Amino acid sequence: MVKGKPGKRLMMTAVLVLSLAVSGIAGAAGMKTMKKNGMELVNLRQAAGMYGYSIEWNSKDRSVSLVYMDKMMDDDKMMDDSKMMDDGMKPMGKMIKVWIGSKKIMVDGMAVSLNMAPALYDGSTYVVDMVVADYMKPAKAMK
Repeated sequence: MVKGKPGKRLMMTAVLVLSLAVSGIAGAAGMKTMKKNGMELVNLRQAAGMYGYSIEWNSKDRSVSLVYMDKMMDDDKMMDDSKMMDDGMKPMGKMIKVWIGSKKIMVDGMAVSLNMAPALYDGSTYVVDMVVADYMKPAKAMK
């Protein structure tokens, strides 16, 4: 019975710390943010450019596709094939797709649920900060 409470506290603490870290990254990097329903949203185009993703808008299904196409890198050097990839490195060909108004996104072909759907504001797409922190892996900013 009591076992679940410490786990929940740890999870909530981790979410809070991650949220604050991404907010700090966004603010320090000069990224545009906006508040909606008490949650901070980050400008997706700016985050994509900052972390090396190409971005494409599809007006038919109101979606944004992000693709990271680069060789595996470790501190700006080509990674040797014999090295293990750590959590901070982005794999070659990473793809993320978000739909305006939908809480479901696709990350490398797997469906993921968000707390808030991506939104359009002043011609730009904004997403919850966890998209950047959890799925775009801003490794260089986190170091």
